[in-house]
Amino acid sequence: MTFAVASSLTVTATPGSIVFTRTNSRNATASAPIAVVTSWNLAVGGGNVFTVAYFATIAAALTDGTLNIPASDVFASINGGTAAACTLANVNVGAANPGAICPQIFGGIGVTAQGSHSDSILLSLASPTDFPVTSYAGTITISAQAT
Repeated sequence: MTFAVASSLTVTATPGSIVFTRTNSRNATASAPIAVVTSWNLAVGGGNVFTVAYFATIAAALTDGTLNIPASDVFASINGGTAAACTLANVNVGAANPGAICPQIFGGIGVTAQGSHSDSILLSLASPTDFPVTSYAGTITISAQAT
């Protein structure tokens, strides 16, 4: 007999979409926080698990196709902490785009072999200039890596 269980690492995020509401000509807040659950089943304990959020490009976290809102105008508050711009160049997930990374969502150092962790991300927009009137859209990627 044999029995093999593969290692796994999953991330779920809800809601699947948010809407920003302008609070004035230079600021906007998200309609809801994003609930993020990172779950893992690793071959051995003592490893590390990291979860991050990032945008595909630095210059256009949100765009209407012509006008862009850069990642530096998008701020993320993790678990109610101080909001910080999504401009980090390096976190512990290789797929993330340097310069368009939000503050780390979860950094589990020396985790047990099986587990899960829940976090909350609240996004906001803040620009040094007025946001031009148009409809913007963008995608934030939430990714995890075990080392």
